[in-house]
Amino acid sequence: MKAGVKNVPCMFLMTDAQVAEESFLVLINDLLASGEIPELFPEDEIDNNIINALRNEVKQLGMMDSKENCWKYFIEKVRKSLKLVLCFSPVGSTLRIRARKFPAIVNCSAINWFHEWPKNALESVSTRFLSEIEVLPPELVEPIAVFMSYVHGTVNEMSQTYLQNERRYNYTTPKSFLELISLYAKLLTDKTLELHDRIHRLESGILKLAECAKQVDSLQLQLADQEIVLKVKNEEADKLIKVVGAENEKVQKEKNIAAEEELKVRVIEEDVGAKAKVCEEDLRKAEPALLAAQAALDTLDKTNLTELKSFGSPPDAVVNVCAAVLVLFSPKGKIPKDRSWKSCKLIMNKVDVFLNDLLYYDKEHIHPDVIKALQLYLKDPEFDPDKIRAKSIAAAGLSAWVINIHRFYEVYQVVEPKQRALNEAQTELKDAQDKLMELTSKITELEDKLGVIEAAFNNALAEKQKCQDEADKTAFTIDLAHRLVNGLASENVRWRESIAMLKGQTVTLPGDVLLVACFISYVGCFTRRYRVELQEKLWIPTFRMSRPMIPFTEGVDPLSLICDDAMIASWNNEGLPSDRMSAENATILTYSSRW
Repeated sequence: MKAGVKNVPCMFLMTDAQVAEESFLVLINDLLASGEIPELFPEDEIDNNIINALRNEVKQLGMMDSKENCWKYFIEKVRKSLKLVLCFSPVGSTLRIRARKFPAIVNCSAINWFHEWPKNALESVSTRFLSEIEVLPPELVEPIAVFMSYVHGTVNEMSQTYLQNERRYNYTTPKSFLELISLYAKLLTDKTLELHDRIHRLESGILKLAECAKQVDSLQLQLADQEIVLKVKNEEADKLIKVVGAENEKVQKEKNIAAEEELKVRVIEEDVGAKAKVCEEDLRKAEPALLAAQAALDTLDKTNLTELKSFGSPPDAVVNVCAAVLVLFSPKGKIPKDRSWKSCKLIMNKVDVFLNDLLYYDKEHIHPDVIKALQLYLKDPEFDPDKIRAKSIAAAGLSAWVINIHRFYEVYQVVEPKQRALNEAQTELKDAQDKLMELTSKITELEDKLGVIEAAFNNALAEKQKCQDEADKTAFTIDLAHRLVNGLASENVRWRESIAMLKGQTVTLPGDVLLVACFISYVGCFTRRYRVELQEKLWIPTFRMSRPMIPFTEGVDPLSLICDDAMIASWNNEGLPSDRMSAENATILTYSSRW
């Protein structure tokens, strides 16, 4: 469509590899013979896209714009604008068979035959590509290019001999020569980088050993400094251990004393508790008398006391009651001899003061003589509040007060020693508690001080351990360095020899790789006898005579440069026969781009 309708020049290129089926060549044969392929386009596409598009051009040429004329005009344009290029190899019988089956491939085409390159062309092409290899010395470009062209020629000659003797074809084309150059460039670059990498690693190893030896000296100096610091830390820690032990002993001693005091306090507390309980029970016995005395006082007031005082000549029972009150109010136990009604009225002179003295009478501290004198009245059968109440309410209240005050005193005489002992015990308890509290405070202070010392001790231990770890690490590093240096002492010599050997290989590498590349590129189809003849009788003698001389390793084995025993063993494990020929073929398949 582009060529016939749009006038766009086109080329259709087809190679052997694109001929998937022979039926493809039927269409090619028709196109070459007539310029068209029958039934390529459907009718509607011919009418709409081709005929209608070319009608104006046909009219301009002075022709009828019929469908037949338009189609012929389309075919003519296709013949002029479309070029068909077929790239077929003459190797084998395929091309001959196709030429007989599809004659237009030969009859209707112009054949360009690609002949063998001459020696000058081979040298020129190889020189052009070899000069681009950075790792190849410039002075070796020319002799290598000459040798490559020579190898190409010898392979052609050997192929003729191989055909005559074995009736088997081997073709060498310019593509084979270009593959040789490409393989040589790749192998030389890879092997050079590999050698340089090995040299670099060995030199780095030697430098590391030298650095390691230098670092051992610096580490030994560092270890000496660390041992000095460690000694100081040990001394500090030992001093702190003694201080901690002394303080700990002091704290423990104070704790023991405090424990003894605590036991004493507990014993005193138990004693005080028992005494308090007894006193409380005895006081509880005296409480009814005290309450009765208080109740008796509650019956007294200013009116009935005034009434009592107003008696001119009261009954003897009333006088005895007042006399008993007079005895209780005797100062310091001095009993008045005059206990007549007149004397009794004197203490009731001021009723308010008398009532207040009754209310706040010091019942705990009554003089024994007063109690003794009071017995005279208490033994009187008529000294009974119930009997006296009929005569005087105030006198009855006073009699009840006297009786209950006496009863309270009798109970209090029993309670008072116990109360005194309780007070003494409480005082002793308070003193013991104060002493215990003081000891506890002292222990707390000592423990705080001990805690500070222990923290300093722990820090000192941590610093000591840190220094110890650093010293151990340094000593371990020195030991490793010694073992490394001593263990690799022989390796140091071997590595230096290996470096010298590898540097020598970098000189002979261009020649060695050239032989390997020629071997891989050309000898794949030959049997063992022809391979040996090519190498030993043709290539290596000529190699030695090249000028300038191409350095190479005498007696080099092509396989040893590109594969090792481990690789061959892995191939054998996968089923490859163990003979030399099979190993060579496997190497060629691995490194050759053609195979």
